[in-house]
Amino acid sequence: MAWPGVERIEVPLAAGKPLFGTGAGDVKGVGTDIVAIERLARSIRRRPAFLSAVFSDEERLYCEAQARPEQHYAARFAAKEAFLKAVGRGVFGGVALRDIEVVREADRGPVLRFGATATDALSAVGAVEALVSLSHDGDIALAFVVVK
Repeated sequence: MAWPGVERIEVPLAAGKPLFGTGAGDVKGVGTDIVAIERLARSIRRRPAFLSAVFSDEERLYCEAQARPEQHYAARFAAKEAFLKAVGRGVFGGVALRDIEVVREADRGPVLRFGATATDALSAVGAVEALVSLSHDGDIALAFVVVK
């Protein structure tokens, strides 16, 4: 279907060539996750130990300082799940959720910081860094992670 005034442009891709290239800084994996904020909030109310099992002290301090802590917890939980998807692991794939930490650095958006098991998972896919984007609106939190 064509839209009036919009020209269709076809870009040929070389057969057998990766879309993202082949250099050391290339994308090794992507992951995304969506979390219902109220559902996570219910989990926290039912089992308060969940917070210390999943989130670092720094993550908890940040979230608790916000007007709606549950939306920040949900976005961070989504980031942990998105990272696991980006490296091809599941929740029970040998990476501790506390080893995937979402922190804020001065003058930057959120960044991922890793403990030993997450660092091993990143290395296993040939990646050296991970980029994260977080968002929340209404009762939904979303995270997108690219490992390269």
